[in-house]
Amino acid sequence: MDTIKQPTPYMPVTLVYICHMKNLNLILAASILFIFSSCARKAEEAAEYNDIIIEHQKKIIASFDRFDSTYVDSVASKDMVEFSYVDMQSTIKRSILALDSIGPFKSDPLLQNAARNLFKTYDSLVSAEYKKLLDIKLLDENAISPAMVDTSFAAQIRIHDTSKEAQDNFLKMQEDFGKKYNLVFE
Repeated sequence: MDTIKQPTPYMPVTLVYICHMKNLNLILAASILFIFSSCARKAEEAAEYNDIIIEHQKKIIASFDRFDSTYVDSVASKDMVEFSYVDMQSTIKRSILALDSIGPFKSDPLLQNAARNLFKTYDSLVSAEYKKLLDIKLLDENAISPAMVDTSFAAQIRIHDTSKEAQDNFLKMQEDFGKKYNLVFE
């Protein structure tokens, strides 16, 4: 352990001061290095947390794409359409449960809550608007009236508008999360 050297008749006071300053500089440099490495690690952990949430969002979007593809496929069976609908529902529910299992980031629920709101919006759309689309698709062609076609178009517009608004809200919260933890999103 270093001790502060006391001046002796043979050691000038400035040398004691310089030795003391070197120790302070080393302590200061070590502290700064620790702080920067701690901040860098926290940013890295925040990025990993964000990536986990985005992976669940991608799974949900992929299930929407599968439903949309099956829905517009004129040769898809009614069972295939129903299966893609159920797949969409279960993917969203699993993603909401996953959010609960990963918990908030460092006791900060900002991104977790934003993702939960987004996923619950998706869940509501599937339960309401997508259900209307499914019900219409499962009807025989000769049972579909012009009013049902209008209902289908209105449901598609509500899906688009509600999804866009929910996604925009999530992106704003994601940006706030990024600013808080020094992340830059691409």
